[in-house]
Amino acid sequence: MKIYSQGDQAIVISIEKKVSKDLTEDLLALRSYLNEKNYSFIIEIVPTESDMMIIYDARDMIKHHHIQSPFLYMKALIESIKLEIKHDNKTQSPFQIPIVYGDEYGPDLESLLKHLKMDESQFKALHTGSDYFVSMMGYSPGFPYLTGMHKKLFVNHTSKEKKFIPAGSVVIEGKKCGIVTTDTYNDWLVIGYTPTQLFFPNKDDFSLLKLGDNVQFIAKDKNELDLGDFKTCQS
Repeated sequence: MKIYSQGDQAIVISIEKKVSKDLTEDLLALRSYLNEKNYSFIIEIVPTESDMMIIYDARDMIKHHHIQSPFLYMKALIESIKLEIKHDNKTQSPFQIPIVYGDEYGPDLESLLKHLKMDESQFKALHTGSDYFVSMMGYSPGFPYLTGMHKKLFVNHTSKEKKFIPAGSVVIEGKKCGIVTTDTYNDWLVIGYTPTQLFFPNKDDFSLLKLGDNVQFIAKDKNELDLGDFKTCQS
């Protein structure tokens, strides 16, 4: 574990392990522990795939808690925490996400199949056959980065140009999948679409998926689903 300063009011904990569900659970356990302690000077805790940034109020620590060096205090605090984390092999039931592949719903799938040298049925089998977990949230509210994709589907390129990508689009970037939660412009490879709503802007708990959640894609024909107000991806 590596601990270093990020500016004068944040500290980063880098676990330095391969991204895995166990690592995500380690970070969530650490965040939960710190939240339960309710330190008044900790402003926000932001976990990523293998790191966690803790933002603190250095002025409050110096003025009201008589802490001369906020960074050294935070570093010592983190190093003193001993968590006994037991990873349960019994995983939670996955969120099942229906997906329509290709055509106007996944405009980059055809070119991706040529690049991967496989047909659509092989692609679907590999993509739906993987067990995914939410390893990071970001880009937009409720946007899940999904780790666990079959290595045969890994890509090292994006679309040739940015395009309009509607909410609900399922995208591939590198070794991960993502599900777009708000209309956007980007150069992700769009392989399909799901009508499942992941982002609820009018709710306090606005995100359907959380860090560590399990996800499974279920291939569907477009006639099997109510696709709502789907908007075609456009250049």
